[in-house]
This record gives sequence, C-alpha cells and structure tokens, in this order.
Amino acid sequence: MLTLPGRDLASARTARHYVRDTCRSWSLPAGTADDLVAITGELVANALEHTDSPTVAITCALTPGTATVGVTDDGRSGGTPVASPSAGGSEAECEGGRGLLITDALATRWGTRRSGGGLTVWAEAAIEATS
Repeated sequence: MLTLPGRDLASARTARHYVRDTCRSWSLPAGTADDLVAITGELVANALEHTDSPTVAITCALTPGTATVGVTDDGRSGGTPVASPSAGGSEAECEGGRGLLITDALATRWGTRRSGGGLTVWAEAAIEATS
C-alpha cells in the first residue's frame, strides 16, 4: 500500500509510477499494466478533485487471472461515484468527469466499498495471456 497527500496534484503521478512498478514486479503483460496505470491516474485524480481527504491510499492485489488496484480516500465526499457523462454542455466542451467512464471502459469490472469511514474505488483488469 502507498499513502500519498490528498491535496497534492503530484500524488496522481506518484500513484501511476507505483502501480507501473508493481505491475513490472509481477511481470504483467504491457497491456494489462497500461490499463491499470491509466485507471489509477483517473481514480486518484477523482479522489483529489472530489474530496478534501488529507491522504489517498493506493493498493494493488494480484490473483490468478486478474490484477486489482484500489484508491481509498477518507470518504467524506458523501456520494457514491457513478460512471456517467458530465451534466450540461456538449461532449466536446466537457473536459472533466470522464474518469469513471475511462475506468469502466478499461476495467473488467469496478466498484466501490466503504469501510472504516473511508471510500475505496477499485478496478480489476484481466491479465492478458501471453504467447
């Protein structure tokens, strides 16, 4: 687990590097690693933008056939994240609000869980077979 400052935009970059290094240590295929790194960037960016959490924790887990990343904040944002286009404006005008849509597109499955007052958004990626 890696715990980063929740109010520092550099945390997203640090989290992506952490997940990339973890994927390498697990010898995951490049496609799976790329998806998990992109998902991590989106989930951390969401936590930084939508919460005032003092910290954000990144966890990685490996099981046969899947790799999972989770991003946990203090859960005070109140709502449960949903993957939906931003309300208002045309699609071309919307630059934000796509994090969970990207996560939904890249992940095999994703979800949320609340525990100990925190909110974790997790995403699972299937590990590609290598020839």
